[in-house]
Amino acid sequence: MPENTHASRPLQGPSEKLPANSNAREQPEHALKPIGEPLENHDEDFESDWKPAERTSGLLNRLPAWVRRPLRFGFRIAIGSTLVLIGVCIFYFSASLSYDIGEIQKMPERSVIFDMNGSELATLHGEKRRLISRSEIPDFFVSALQAREDKRFFSHKGVDFPGIIRATLRNASDMSFTQGASTLTMQLARNSFNLREKSLHRKLIEIAIALRIEVSYSKDEILSAYVNRIYFGSGCHGLEEAARRYFGVSASELTRRQCALLVGIIRAPHACSPLRSPEKAILQQDEVLDRMVVEKVLNPEEALKIQSSDLGLHGGGGPSAGNRALQAVRRHFEELIDARDIRNGGLRLQSTISADVQKALEVEATSLLGRIPGTPEVAAVCIDTRSGGIRGIVGGRDTGNPSFNRALDARRDLGEIFTPFIYAAAAERGIEPRKGQPVTLGRELGTEDLIRLTERLGFKGPFLEGDDLFRGGVSATPLELAAAAATLTAEGQKPRTYFLRQLLDADGNQILAINPSARSAFSPASTNASLKTYFPDDGPRCLIGTNSSKTDIWAVSLGLKHTTCLWIGHDTPTRLDSPDILLSAAKTAILRLGITDPAQTSTAAR
Repeated sequence: MPENTHASRPLQGPSEKLPANSNAREQPEHALKPIGEPLENHDEDFESDWKPAERTSGLLNRLPAWVRRPLRFGFRIAIGSTLVLIGVCIFYFSASLSYDIGEIQKMPERSVIFDMNGSELATLHGEKRRLISRSEIPDFFVSALQAREDKRFFSHKGVDFPGIIRATLRNASDMSFTQGASTLTMQLARNSFNLREKSLHRKLIEIAIALRIEVSYSKDEILSAYVNRIYFGSGCHGLEEAARRYFGVSASELTRRQCALLVGIIRAPHACSPLRSPEKAILQQDEVLDRMVVEKVLNPEEALKIQSSDLGLHGGGGPSAGNRALQAVRRHFEELIDARDIRNGGLRLQSTISADVQKALEVEATSLLGRIPGTPEVAAVCIDTRSGGIRGIVGGRDTGNPSFNRALDARRDLGEIFTPFIYAAAAERGIEPRKGQPVTLGRELGTEDLIRLTERLGFKGPFLEGDDLFRGGVSATPLELAAAAATLTAEGQKPRTYFLRQLLDADGNQILAINPSARSAFSPASTNASLKTYFPDDGPRCLIGTNSSKTDIWAVSLGLKHTTCLWIGHDTPTRLDSPDILLSAAKTAILRLGITDPAQTSTAAR
């Protein structure tokens, strides 16, 4: 039996060495400690530089370290940015859910004008609005709209990302916001939900809503909603109302030139209204046609042919076409309020107009036009002497250019009607006014001094020089004259004239409020001296006169409550037929209008 060498071999003593190939190692007894018990006498300051091995792809592992590090950093940035972008998208999509997409099919509410007592005068727009379908929109209008506003409308999903990138690069290059990238769908979202704030937050909300609109509606439905809602100026919402207002036809009957013009004014509907500024409207029309040539929708010969065709500007009909007071209120309103507020409608305009005063002015103007010789125009305006609130206004006949309001725009020489102001200026300089001597007093004052005075009264000129100035060579509108004349009975205080007292939105929130204001033009003693000189006797205080060329008749009623101005003349300064008859007619009319003011009959001593 073989010997068991392993069992018979004696145990190795501690003094014996282990074989050279052995991995065993004798440990001292004190090195063996229970698990979890700290070692004694260890180096507390020891820090290991051991790190886990980095796992890299085969490709990255082949690259040098200075290349791998930026790549890894960029990858992490990309991941982080993607996560942030996803979060932003979720946030703005959730925020867009609070907007009812069905609203895009609804039209803006009517905006209503009220008189000073809260009675409804008229609607600003909307009473004749009719929705049209895609089949009623001319194909040329759609092509022009694409070329000018959104050439990829039928291919994008609500947002034109190439357009956004192009606009961003252009704005960065110009260091300003010179280009936008709003699609028709985004514009529809903005106009439907009154997104007025100019900020990134608003833009992202607009984009989210636009994407939802594209999911909910077809392109034809979106186009119809846009065309029915867009604002075209002059109180016109929608293509149908604009076509009838400007050209007297339905939308389906618009010519190619008319389509180009309407597309052109979309960006600035108030400033480029063809009734208000036909030159600007035509410039925008030409830009649209040029853009269509660039986009190869038209060739240059076709564009020239369209430009030379008849525009057929109608200018009739529409809201408040026969009421110059309402036109004036709307004009003042549009100058104060951004057009986006107008587009959304539902506004409540509390005007300074008095229905009774307005009716009296209209009746008197109509009577004058019926009995005076020739075919002159008549304009009249009545203001509150102290506050400057315009109580009534008549701008002339309701023919010709409806945007030209003679009470606001007709600037004519005042003639002898300027004399009371020379008297007040003389008294202000310590010179005693002398009746019937305006030229002598003017020479004592000097031309420069008198011109400064007239500018303080609100007259913008032009001014004639020398003795012609002292004879009334000062040009003013009826409204400017009324405001200046108010200083004579308001102790030298010139009021600021205005039409709107307050503007409320559809929810009753105040958007705008105008408080009366005035500035000093003369001292009370100067105006009192002027009135005593001009009206030495008791009786109505009425200024009646004409200029040296007999082209204009002026009549002004000076009352403590109301100041009323009446003008008779032609749009192009022309000598009037029978000026004496016209003076008598103007005097009769202004006296009748002045009866409504109990303070008008004040004596000169007052």
